[in-house]
Amino acid sequence: MRIKNNPKIFYLACGLLAEGDRRYDKHDAEIVALADKICAADVDRSVLQWFNLAKTGQVDENPYWPRGHAMLMAVLFMEENEKYGLNQFSDYLESKNMKDPVGRAEFQEWISRLPVILTYTEGVFRGFWKEYCELMFARTSSWMPEIEASRTPIKEFFGVSVPNLVLAPNLFASPFAADFLNFNEKTITLIAGKPNVEIMLNERLHAEIAKHRDKIIAFAESNGLADFANLKKMKEIGYMQGDDAAYIADVIQECFVRVLSIYLAGGIEGRLKSHVSYGFTGLSTIAKYFEIRRPKAENLGDFVDIVLEGMVQE
Repeated sequence: MRIKNNPKIFYLACGLLAEGDRRYDKHDAEIVALADKICAADVDRSVLQWFNLAKTGQVDENPYWPRGHAMLMAVLFMEENEKYGLNQFSDYLESKNMKDPVGRAEFQEWISRLPVILTYTEGVFRGFWKEYCELMFARTSSWMPEIEASRTPIKEFFGVSVPNLVLAPNLFASPFAADFLNFNEKTITLIAGKPNVEIMLNERLHAEIAKHRDKIIAFAESNGLADFANLKKMKEIGYMQGDDAAYIADVIQECFVRVLSIYLAGGIEGRLKSHVSYGFTGLSTIAKYFEIRRPKAENLGDFVDIVLEGMVQE
């Protein structure tokens, strides 16, 4: 994993702070002190209104979803794909089933102002950039144990196709949330207050498990969800929007992905218990098979077969 500090992410975070975003870690005195300075800056009312429109209120725990995520994605999308603009970015979002809750036309009008907003916020908040960087770099040594613990398991699983993991720090992000971007299978970028290898791997591993979706759908049609998760809890946390086999398969795939990402990130016991408490009750059984088989990307289909057959027999 490499760390790539992106000033545009910082300037957008400053704009959200000025508008009223208080999702940062309020127990972190250094972050609170810097946030207070940023919030005291004089910001044009129309710019604050633009950031306020990012707050769609679709998710109680994160009122800035999905637009807060979309603005960060837009910055990295255009940096990664220099020949593309915001229209192509809207197409990309929809290809990922991330439709704006207000509507495409209104979203495009809103996101079209992003370049102007970035220029303005850089002018207002540039004076805080050095202090922010010093604060971030002072924390990197504490991040290294998690990064180092994941290197060998990730390399062993993916082999020559090991993904490039990039952390773009946002120290003002909620400690309970993260934005991850996966524009291709080679690079995964995490925007968060600190590294979370498990979250970064989750998206990449979904692509690996999806290759074996036919097997999982067949299992879902014959056996349902009970072996893998608590149906009531899955609906409560939004993982199931319906009861048919496709939705059940989504949850089963998520169970496989969570076990794989936990082991490859080096978390294991404590993290497994945490996920089981959310209703993913089958993780302990998948983990048992993982310990025995130690699957790799190249033989993941065989591992899926073994787990599904074992679930039926138990």
